[in-house]
Amino acid sequence: MVLLGEIAVSLSAIQGTQQTGAEESKWQKVDAVAFSILAPSGWKFRQLEGVDSYVGEFAGDGIVLRFDFGGHSNPLKEEKKPASVVVHESIAGLSAKIVSPTTPGHGITGVYFPKTFGSNKLCLFGQDLTSTQQELALKIFKTVRFGHTVPPVVPPPPAKNEQ
Repeated sequence: MVLLGEIAVSLSAIQGTQQTGAEESKWQKVDAVAFSILAPSGWKFRQLEGVDSYVGEFAGDGIVLRFDFGGHSNPLKEEKKPASVVVHESIAGLSAKIVSPTTPGHGITGVYFPKTFGSNKLCLFGQDLTSTQQELALKIFKTVRFGHTVPPVVPPPPAKNEQ
């Protein structure tokens, strides 16, 4: 644990671990067509209506993680030190920026991939997460996997009367 101000933050939650813990090894794959995550049982994916990109959300355990996948995804530039912890690392062989607020419950906890395939970028984030939710989201971010080597054909969102 590291003390940031008056907040204790687990370094493994921010920096990630090289090994998957026993708990995470039982997680389920949640597929979003262009990429997938591993999450605890019960998490669901839902596609949302986007303007110029593929958008959706993953939800479970009282958390909603939204994503924007396309050419103009949010690079999380507004999340800066010292208000946020910013870590650059490799996830699934791709460069990623992970941000989390130093004060849980106040800000964005997210991951940004500046290059996936083609000109697509990915921003996956949660807003105002508690410390427990933040720790879970940071673990989920480490499980992002891209299943396509070429841009996927993304289905249109469901019709409004189907929701």
